[in-house]
Amino acid sequence: MANQFLNAQEYANSMLLLAKNQLVTGKLVSGKFKKDVSDENGLSISVKRPPRFSRNDASAMSAALAAQDLLTGSVSVAVNQYAKVHISVGDIEYVQSYNQLMKNETMKSAASTLAHQIDAHLQSKVAKFSGYIGTGIFDTDPSHNIGTPAEFNRVHTRLMDLGVPNSDLVSTVLFDDAEEIRGSLIGGNIDGVNKTALEKVRVPILSEIDIYATQQCPSLTVGTRVAGATSLIDNGTLSVNYRDVKSTMVQTIHIDGQTSGKTIKVGETLTIAGVYAYDWRNQVALPYLQPFTVVGGASTASGSVPNGSALGTAITTDSGGDIDLIISPPIVVPGTSDGVSTAGNTAFATVSAAPVDGAAVTHLGAAGTTRRVRAAWHKSAITLVSARLQTPFTGESSFATDPETGISIRYWRGSDISTGAHVHRWDCLYGAENLDPLMGYQISGS
Repeated sequence: MANQFLNAQEYANSMLLLAKNQLVTGKLVSGKFKKDVSDENGLSISVKRPPRFSRNDASAMSAALAAQDLLTGSVSVAVNQYAKVHISVGDIEYVQSYNQLMKNETMKSAASTLAHQIDAHLQSKVAKFSGYIGTGIFDTDPSHNIGTPAEFNRVHTRLMDLGVPNSDLVSTVLFDDAEEIRGSLIGGNIDGVNKTALEKVRVPILSEIDIYATQQCPSLTVGTRVAGATSLIDNGTLSVNYRDVKSTMVQTIHIDGQTSGKTIKVGETLTIAGVYAYDWRNQVALPYLQPFTVVGGASTASGSVPNGSALGTAITTDSGGDIDLIISPPIVVPGTSDGVSTAGNTAFATVSAAPVDGAAVTHLGAAGTTRRVRAAWHKSAITLVSARLQTPFTGESSFATDPETGISIRYWRGSDISTGAHVHRWDCLYGAENLDPLMGYQISGS
């Protein structure tokens, strides 16, 4: 009886619980389960981005309201990631050595593999946050870990500058960062909550942000382009209307000033002279340049690299040193009309002013250096969507879905009569997307 199969539902439930326990980033995003995702709708769903409203500064003695229309963007989330693990055990192995302890350890290992696949995909979406604060992030010097609470807390200030709600804030950092932060707190006056946190992957509470350590933070090696204010804005459309980009949150800029054959990678950060970050609530410019993340581009040398390309994909300058870059967030200027009113661009403004032709573009980081992406964000900024897989036509199967993360796992087992192998497999179909690049911020130490 020790080697008797559990029923299919128990296997599905057990794997779901074990995988959820191993998740880090998967617990720090908005999770949804959609049973109606299928090839008929392109294996994708549309998720709405929350609206904003510009300030209504009518006279204090007037009841009149300024006209505002509702602009709600939506983002398509592709449910196209397939995580799976399987175990194949022969007849003799089941009888001789596959006891309950071995089953437990095997299940834990399989669950860890599933969780790491999901977390790694989510971290590729974390790398799309456009903001960045810190120095030294663009090389491999270990002294540039986030070493103190003071270094980390700068990112909370930037999130508040952007008007991100001061609740449900989360962050992932490397274990190296967590080690240094914990070390700075040892022997200090840490309350009971933080003492408990020291024993887990959660880093002690430093602000309103819940911080977790993970090894899944993605790595980016920047391109061969010259750093510093070398590139120049070259004509083209210098700002866009939010109404036109509300479903993509990107725009294309054209730059020159580099030499032939230089590369710029998806995931790199740049700033543009004179283009400052903007506080849309108080409607004032902030005292630092707005960072932009490269999410794609094109040139005659490299062809098209569409938005959504993998982190680290290279775009190459042409023979004249020119290149198109798709950047996020788009350059939306307050007070400008979108053809209907100025309310939309004012409410969703991302910068203080549009760049001028010839404005210097600064690429952060020396050519060829590597960084690991750490970030803090609002939980709603990234959506994880899981869908129910097909019920198999043979063998035994069952499903388990987690209401918190939305993750759905299918368990399926069958036996091979010719070999005596008994196969157990667990599968998960999911997808994720960064809904708003302004709801998070990348950070490093100094």
